[in-house]
Amino acid sequence: MIKPSYRDLIIVLVLTVASVAWLSIPVLVKYPFNIVPYFLLLVFLSGYSLLAVLKPLLYRMGVVRRVIYSIVLSLLLTVTVSLLSVFNPSSIAMFVVIPILTFILIIAAFIRRRTSFRRAVLDNIKEEAGFDEKQILVERENLGQQLLDKLELEVSGSKSDEKLESLQSSSKEEPVKGDENKVKSKKGFYAWDLVLIGFFTVLTVVFILTPVLSGTVPRTVLGLFLILFLPGYALIAALFPKMGDLDSVERLALSFGLSIAVTPLVGLLLNYTSFGIRLDPILLSLSSLTILLVVVAYVRRRFTPSEARFRVDFSGFFKSLGAGFSGESRTGKVLSVILILSILVAVSATVYVIVEPKVGESFTEFYILGPGGMASDYPTNLTSGENGSLIIGIVNHENKQTSYHLVVTSDNIAQIDEVVTLNNQQSIMIPFNFTAGDPGSREMVFNLYKLPDDSNVYRSLHLWLNITASTGGNVTG
Repeated sequence: MIKPSYRDLIIVLVLTVASVAWLSIPVLVKYPFNIVPYFLLLVFLSGYSLLAVLKPLLYRMGVVRRVIYSIVLSLLLTVTVSLLSVFNPSSIAMFVVIPILTFILIIAAFIRRRTSFRRAVLDNIKEEAGFDEKQILVERENLGQQLLDKLELEVSGSKSDEKLESLQSSSKEEPVKGDENKVKSKKGFYAWDLVLIGFFTVLTVVFILTPVLSGTVPRTVLGLFLILFLPGYALIAALFPKMGDLDSVERLALSFGLSIAVTPLVGLLLNYTSFGIRLDPILLSLSSLTILLVVVAYVRRRFTPSEARFRVDFSGFFKSLGAGFSGESRTGKVLSVILILSILVAVSATVYVIVEPKVGESFTEFYILGPGGMASDYPTNLTSGENGSLIIGIVNHENKQTSYHLVVTSDNIAQIDEVVTLNNQQSIMIPFNFTAGDPGSREMVFNLYKLPDDSNVYRSLHLWLNITASTGGNVTG
């Protein structure tokens, strides 16, 4: 069966997913590693997907023309999104809009190419046959009239009874083989792949929402499966219910790619609702969408002729993959290898981003508060011998356990000299009481060292005291 090639669109989809995943990895997001994904997203991929929507059969176009048009359209899209973000500061960042827009355009390009290819095939058949639709209708009418005339003559003849008996006996003959298979296929229609998709979706919801199971390893595996595969497979099954629509490699690639594309879109829509981007709304929305797509795919397959209906032969699935690969041309084999490698890179990078979330900036909060625990009412105006109090706060955001050396001095006299060890995200509040000394202006210095470096000050604070005369004395802790 002749069918269109979706290989270029799948490669664009996988490269888009890989670029987004690349930019989510802290080690690779730095210069010069980030040049490659930025270039692909802003200068080529978005334009190619738009060109594929405008020209559905662009794979028949020359490579040079495709590249030039893709670059031009990509730059136009990038400039347009940049202008929108400048005039509307509340809009989404450009590096979020461009990938989402690319995903949407790729899906639209798949649908457009499929319909355009079918239309082109029909036009070619009509052209080769040498007559148009009107001629076909005229021929049908002439043939039908001839059959009716012949039937009337036979019935009116002397052997009409014998003819009628023969017609009756012929009507009792065995049904056509295709019709018999169709009846059997309707009675015994089981879409086991869709049943498994629905089962794993429900199982994921159970594992995540059940407290006893939420901390187990299967919960993590099922969660990744829901994000990376299930919704995309259900969407592909709903869009392409026939066996010849896509081959095995294309179905697998699109299942991964569209799953990764659907999940951010669901999160984006939830962000503008009262539910927000939280675990429970995302889980229920994504699982409900997957179940809905499974139902749609089941209905579309049921009304598809049995000989054209897509089915998964689990025993011979990998054999069909190998057979399809061996039957391709040299260029097709190269593209298949690139596609498989791109899928592996995209899936691996996405799994890494999910399992190892992006580490934020490492820093330490260091501050002083007044006696009431607020950043006000500091004891800056005192008389000699009067007592003052402060609160010293330290919060560890270094993403690891850290030891600090706290030193507080006044007139080069140490008031506090101690070592504090804090776990990540742990904080400590240290009360500090002192007595004002001689009149005059005094500077109190708060130095914090991050060990093992005890020579360079990591954080430093200063508090100026205005001490008036009352009774003499030195500052003491």
